[in-house]
Order: sequence, then C-alpha cells, then structure tokens
Amino acid sequence: MSEVGIHEGGYPTKIFKNGFDSKVLCNTCNKVLRDPVQSYCGHRFCKECISVVISSGNQIQCKSCIEEGVDNEDYSIIRKDQLFPDNALRREMFSLEANCPNPGCSWTGKFRDYEKHANECKYRPVLCPNCGESVEVNKMKTHLENACPRRKLKCKYCSLDITQDQMAQHTKDCPKQPVKCESCGKKKIAREMLQDHKNTECPNQSIACMAGCEAVERRRFLSHIEEKPGFHIQKIMKAVEEIRELVTTEVSKKELARLNGNIEAGQQTGESGASSGNVEQSPNGSDQQNSTKVTALEIKVRTFEGIATTLHRETERILNVLDENKKEIEDAKKLNEEKTRKIMELEKKLANSDVQVTQLTQRLLSCEVASYNGELVWRLDNWKEHREKAVSGVITSIFSPPFYTSKYGYKMCVRIYPNGDGMGKNTHVSIFFAIMRGEYDPILDWPFSRRIVFTVHDQNGENHIKDSFRTDPNSSSFKCPTTDMNIASGCPLFLPLTRLQGNNGFVKNNVIYIKTKVEEIR
Repeated sequence: MSEVGIHEGGYPTKIFKNGFDSKVLCNTCNKVLRDPVQSYCGHRFCKECISVVISSGNQIQCKSCIEEGVDNEDYSIIRKDQLFPDNALRREMFSLEANCPNPGCSWTGKFRDYEKHANECKYRPVLCPNCGESVEVNKMKTHLENACPRRKLKCKYCSLDITQDQMAQHTKDCPKQPVKCESCGKKKIAREMLQDHKNTECPNQSIACMAGCEAVERRRFLSHIEEKPGFHIQKIMKAVEEIRELVTTEVSKKELARLNGNIEAGQQTGESGASSGNVEQSPNGSDQQNSTKVTALEIKVRTFEGIATTLHRETERILNVLDENKKEIEDAKKLNEEKTRKIMELEKKLANSDVQVTQLTQRLLSCEVASYNGELVWRLDNWKEHREKAVSGVITSIFSPPFYTSKYGYKMCVRIYPNGDGMGKNTHVSIFFAIMRGEYDPILDWPFSRRIVFTVHDQNGENHIKDSFRTDPNSSSFKCPTTDMNIASGCPLFLPLTRLQGNNGFVKNNVIYIKTKVEEIR
C-alpha cells in the first residue's frame, strides 16, 4: 500500500502547531522542508524536489531569485554540484514542537520524532490497492470488506465473483437471475430460460393452428381444437393429402425426366453406331434398363405413400389424445368446482368463527373492566379527537363499558355527548344514564328506583363537578328492558364547554375521568 504524500515534496505545514518561520519552507513545493538542501544562491529546497527540477538537464533558474529580481543568471542558476545539505537548519527544525496533521490523531512531540510517528500513525492515509481511494490505515480493513467499490461479491444467482461497482449491471444481465414472464405473470424463471418458456409453455403466447387457423393462445389451443374437431380433422387430412400428392408428383417428374434423358442418349448412341457400322444395337438391353428405373421409381412412390399413411395415423393418434385431454379437462373442472364449493363452505365457517371470536373478545373486555358495586370510573382517552369528531358530525355520542349494581343485579351504562345534546348542544358536555337488558332482569324489582350521581374529576384534585338526578318510576327508561337498551336519561347541561378551555384539571394528557355512582334512595 502506497502512502499518500511521502514522495510528493515536503511535510504538511500543519505539523507545526505553534507556527514556523518561512525559511523552513521549500522554494519549490512550498511545504515544510524534507531533507533540506541549500543552493549557491542561498535558497532552500527539499532534496527530492530540487532533484526532480535539475533532472531535466536544462539550465534551471531559481524561482525565488527571479521573484526577487536577481539579474545575475550565473548566480541564480541551480547546479547539482553547488547544492549542499543544510544541516544547521535541520538541527533547528529538530527542536521545534510538532503535532500529527492526520485528523483524529492526538500525537505531539519534537519534529525529530515526527517522521517515525508518521510512518506508524494509524490515522495516516494510504491508497486502497483495489480502487486507489485514500483511506486511513485503521479503516482499510473495513473499507476493503464493506465500502470499496472494487471489492469482490458473489452473485447469488450464478455464483460468479463480480466487483461491487459492476454488480448492478451484472444483475441486469445475469442469465441465472429469476425474472417474471410479462405475458403470463409466472415468476422465478431463469433469464436464460425465459425464451424457452415462451416457446414451449407460456399459456398466453400465441401458437399457429395446424389446420391453418389464426394463431391462438396456448392455454386456449385445446378448446380451440375441441370447438370444431371435424373441421380440424378435415383440414389436417387435406394437408396430408396435398403433401402426399406433391411428393409423388415431384418424384415422378424427376424420374421421368431422367428416364427420357437416358432414352434420348440411347437413341443417339444407336444412330451413331448404325452410321459407323461399328456398334450393334441392343434393344433388349435398353428395355431392361428402363424397366429397372421404373421399378425403382415405384419403390420410391410406395415409400412416400408409407410416409403419408404414417402421417395419417399420427393425426388420428393426436385426435385420440385430444379426446382424452377433453375428458381429463372435464374431470378437472368437476374437481375444481367441488374444491371451490368446499372453499366457500370453509370461508363461511371462518367468517362465523371470526364473529364468535369478536363477540367473545368484547365480552372478555367487558368482564375485565366491569364493576359490580354500582360505581363506574370511566377513563375516556383521546378526548380531543372525540370532541373534533362530535363537532364535525362524524359521531354524536360515546357509550361506556357496562357496569352492575351487583353480580346478579341491574346492568347499566353511561352515554356521553362530547358536543352536547338537546339544550346543551354546542355549549355543554351532556351525560346520560341507561338501563341495559341483563341476564337477571326477570328476578329483579321494577321499575328501577335509584339516585344517579355523575362526577367529572378535576385531576388537580381541587374542583370536581357533580350533578345528579332521581329515576322516574313512571318513565319507560326505568322499566324492565324489552330491547338491548332503554332510552337514556340524564343531564344535558352537565359540563360547560368553557370549563374545558385553557389550562384546567379536567383534561390532562388528552384524558378525562367521569365517575357514575348509583345510590339507594332512603
């Protein structure tokens, strides 16, 4: 790993925390002198900086001399044999207080010890061997494992080692990556197998009908054949017959043309022999040759007839397969209908179970918060939200959990109107008491005769607000319930809304407490 800056001239100026004299700066790189040397003109340079300058072979004039306006070029020309180490300045620099310029490092000491520390500092920047980025030594391992864009990662699909900066592109091209068929929606198809999927099994791809019809989707192909089986058989048989005739015709044409050519050649040979008198005609030999060729032609024709017959049998086999598939499809449809019916039954049972669970849950919650001493302390959370919904008309009232005068006594609840009701509409919080139908109503005394006391608690413990009323024995509200709940009665002007404004003890942390007590009338 190459260190940043070791061969880039002098030291950073930040190493002298207490300041420095400009004489310790290199006249080439303008950094703190590293191995200071002095030229004939008196200016100082890093040893390596001046070596690079004079290595060009040209006569290099001192930059500082030029800036100072020195006219004598011989005086200001930098020559290798006129350079000498400036040990006096080196000793002076050794005694200076220094600190490490690397961020995060707290080292301080004498300049003479700085270079040793710089080579060992765990905060020094080094170049990443993979990407070339400058990274602190103590962070290099983490960088190589987690951050380097050139670190090797293994593709989870094809297991190839890919550099991190190439992984995104590789993922787009990886032949093993699972992709989705946009036509049928099937997922987890290797990219390299997608085209084969489309060609052989995708139900939404169009394929050509062997009878010459328009292309149809693969999933509809069997039903397409089943719609007109006679038509497709006729078309297939016609196509087979056309192929048979075409093959037979083409073979016959070729063989006859060859035979006629041989006959003409034989005639020309016979005429030539007769005219010369040197060759004797052999009509029996020519007839035998023609008979052999005709026999060969007949054999080939019979061969192609066999091929056509095979095609015909294959067509019949395909039609039989289609009939079998049709039966299988009908069986599958029946099975699917039966499963659909069972699923609907299970869904109905599941829905009924959900209703029962909900009812049991509500009963359980009611039992957990129910009281059996004729008192209910109702903690009403989210009061602000209830008020806003009541003002906007989303809700009008809220029912409390039920409570009882005793375990086998009257069942009751409280109904509150956050924005008022009747005379208290928009000005008060209204509160009402209601008798609910209970399990022990047949053995209780009716009408219900009690005193009902409502209290809204001041959570600062100072000024509770109370209101009460006595039940009317002539009111239907307090007779034995014939429905789930009697008509509620109570105090429409229970709590002025003005009392809930500003800082008050009735609403804290968006919670209000309302107590209802049922008292015996003495």
